[in-house]
Amino acid sequence: MADQDKQTAGQRRITEDDRFHYIGFDVFPGKPKDLFTSDAEKAKLVDNVVKRRTRGELLREQCTLMIERISGAERWVLVLASLVILVSLALPWYTVYEERIVETTPTTQVQQGEEQRGEVITAVQTRKKVERETERVSGIGSFAYLGSVFSGGFGLMLTGLLGLLFTLAAIALPIYMLMTLFKTRSLDDQFALNLKKMLRLNWIPVILFVAALLVSFLGGEYGSSAASAYANLGPSYGIGPFISTVSYGMTIAIGAFVLLALKGIEI
Repeated sequence: MADQDKQTAGQRRITEDDRFHYIGFDVFPGKPKDLFTSDAEKAKLVDNVVKRRTRGELLREQCTLMIERISGAERWVLVLASLVILVSLALPWYTVYEERIVETTPTTQVQQGEEQRGEVITAVQTRKKVERETERVSGIGSFAYLGSVFSGGFGLMLTGLLGLLFTLAAIALPIYMLMTLFKTRSLDDQFALNLKKMLRLNWIPVILFVAALLVSFLGGEYGSSAASAYANLGPSYGIGPFISTVSYGMTIAIGAFVLLALKGIEI
């Protein structure tokens, strides 16, 4: 029985040349080439490794373990994006305008008929000059209009609630971000993981804005008769008035939120 096991074991053994055919599932169908092109190159590389180990550098060059998860430049980009959101609160988030006819100018056009008939054709054309008077509301200033918004129809009330949450997020999230970035000096992995979770929160205001856009399709009546004075609001609330009232300040805030949220995916 022992002789049979020895014979079977001997049959399973292969030569060194055949063994290379099975390394890495045929990655090396033959013997691999030498790693060094010459003995001089080998001696140079080995000498370099010996010097690095003498200096106490045990890790290889460009080791991924030593790469910073959050670089100093990226940290300042996050700070700048947070400050942009806070500054945007003082910029126009909503814009409404009134249209007024300030001048009516009649113009007369005279056309001569045929000379032999002596006909004269006179036409009077009235031109209206329309002037827009724009009123802008900042992100902070929008709190003063919550009463008018919540007294409207269901669609307008729900949009106002989502807008309120968006504004509160634009205040809380960047302040929280700045406090974290300036409070923590370390850029280790634990800080990067915590920062990743924090950056994901910036998707919340983006989702709130998209939800408000979808809710605006429900429409609704305005709670104040003063809304009828603004041309871009229309007779009732809907998707058109929602899009026409959003101003560049809110667009800047949304862009900064998206930048911060995308950085959370990258980490």
